[in-house]
Amino acid sequence: MPVLTTSVFVLTAILLLAGVPVAVGFGLSSLAVLAISRPVPAVIVPQMVWTGVENFVLVAVPFFILAGNLMSTGGVARRLINLSNAVLGWTRGGLGAVNILVSLLFGGMSGSSIADAATFGTLLVPEMIADGYSADYSAAVTVTSSTLAVVVPPSILMVVLGVVAEQSVARLLVGGLIPGVVITIGLLIANYVLSTKYEYGSYVEFSWQGLKDGVRQGVGALGAPIVILGGIMSGIVTPTEAAAVAVFYTMFASWMYGEFSWSRFFDALVDTGKVTGSIMLIVASSTLFTWIVSWENVPALLVRLLLSLTTNPAVILLIINFILFLAGMFIDASAAIIILSPLLYPVITQIGVDPIHFGVVMVMALAIGLVTPPFGVCLFTICTVTKIPVERVVKASLPFLASLILTWFLATYIPGIVLFLPRLVFG
Repeated sequence: MPVLTTSVFVLTAILLLAGVPVAVGFGLSSLAVLAISRPVPAVIVPQMVWTGVENFVLVAVPFFILAGNLMSTGGVARRLINLSNAVLGWTRGGLGAVNILVSLLFGGMSGSSIADAATFGTLLVPEMIADGYSADYSAAVTVTSSTLAVVVPPSILMVVLGVVAEQSVARLLVGGLIPGVVITIGLLIANYVLSTKYEYGSYVEFSWQGLKDGVRQGVGALGAPIVILGGIMSGIVTPTEAAAVAVFYTMFASWMYGEFSWSRFFDALVDTGKVTGSIMLIVASSTLFTWIVSWENVPALLVRLLLSLTTNPAVILLIINFILFLAGMFIDASAAIIILSPLLYPVITQIGVDPIHFGVVMVMALAIGLVTPPFGVCLFTICTVTKIPVERVVKASLPFLASLILTWFLATYIPGIVLFLPRLVFG
């Protein structure tokens, strides 16, 4: 019986019920257990925490967050909307399709689903309502498409997972690209079917001139994902260096659009510091928990437990997916990665699942948790921005959630969806 690990979970649960944030509760519980049981000298504990956060790859996290904040305030997001509108705005449910496509493009720059939901909840939901879409539907499209931001590169969750699970961040980021495109296609199909059924949106005639103008305005904004993805895939830059380049590119693009200001830049820095601090606190807490789990050999116990139930890899993946889905509904995605990675990675290694494949599937599962009750952070973000009750947004989101779940299972059982590009690029 893993007494220390169980104690951490029990103490964390008590602290969460008392209203303590996940990262703080998790860290305090791990510290308390180590202090009482004393499996290692107390002087080593600070060194363990420092080891967890000193990884160079984690420098990418604040850079990607800063780039996303600058895009939201520097005119880049608006240009991406114009470009997407020129490409898809003339189709049935055009603005809904624009909302989905722009989430793919914006997610390829910011790596944050919360930033996506907040930005387009403010910019696009009012436009969709004015164009004849219901308010519930407009919010549902926005929140479910925001999941793309943590699946496609430069996903912040992929960076955290790579560090915690000791996997290649570059391979994880590239592995999320095709699943992100498949998710986009699924959401576009759902939007077209529903918009046709309920006759959402006005008809806009296709215009070559409009397409030309949209491309001309948006081509500068598209430079950021090209720099990030192209740099990583070509090997010219590491993910961390690509994040830094993205910040400077976004600043330059905002300046070119005439919307850069130092006051906005400093506001973005403050927001970036707050978000980065919370993520780093979670990573630091994970170091202590991971050590406790390893010391008590919990992964080996979990492997034996699952293999005692079945030796079929497909069934074990189904069980793990169910665990991930539940975790995503109740726990912050970053915290879920911290808690579950040390437990689940030994299991999937034992049954022969590729660690990059599993990492992307894990992030996809947790991304769905961001938009589902009871604690979906993006769900509450969109409801706060649009002033629409949670239950109405959830009801309108069900067809899109079904599409997300279908794509998630396709990626789970067809590994090539995830692994094709990493193997092509990195061998």
